[in-house]
Amino acid sequence: MKFFKPVKSFKDVNVAIEVFAELSASRLSKIMGFPLLDLKITEKEGKIGLLMDHLPEKADENVINIDKIRSALAFEEVILNIDLKEEHVLSKEKIAYIIDHGHSFNAWKPLYYIQEIIDKKVSRFNLWSNREKFMEGVEIINSVDDKNILEILRDTAEEVYQYNFCKLFDRKAMEETIDLSFRIFRYRKRILPSLF
Repeated sequence: MKFFKPVKSFKDVNVAIEVFAELSASRLSKIMGFPLLDLKITEKEGKIGLLMDHLPEKADENVINIDKIRSALAFEEVILNIDLKEEHVLSKEKIAYIIDHGHSFNAWKPLYYIQEIIDKKVSRFNLWSNREKFMEGVEIINSVDDKNILEILRDTAEEVYQYNFCKLFDRKAMEETIDLSFRIFRYRKRILPSLF
């Protein structure tokens, strides 16, 4: 069964940046092996939104992939996800996934707030992690070339731009979003070991 999450209907550039953040997190996690859902931007009944698997259960420490969940704390930190909470870890058939990455990177954050939190741990829930599993996540993140990260961010931003559901997300806003998201990722990657 699939779940369709329509984009917000109000006029704010962050509506598009949120979709960019959700899609980017999903695509980056895929190349790193962290347990996030595969998301697809699509149109349904005249509305643009994100299509994903439906997860019917709240997850706990007894899920099959608990080690991947624990190591994913490093991923949540590197993308500056200020909205990680226990309710955002759901499961299906005892396999857990982390959902809702619409507040990652620069989405819904003014620059002064990013500057305030950039050096701090931002996760409100530690994914049942420990230092060892967190550092395994750090190693996975460090194994991916920054060029691949930038390419995924660029491709994702271009796709969001092409859907044209937010007129405020013009080429300039798109380039600024790519640049700031990549800067956040690279900086947070350098300081990750200090964030557990």
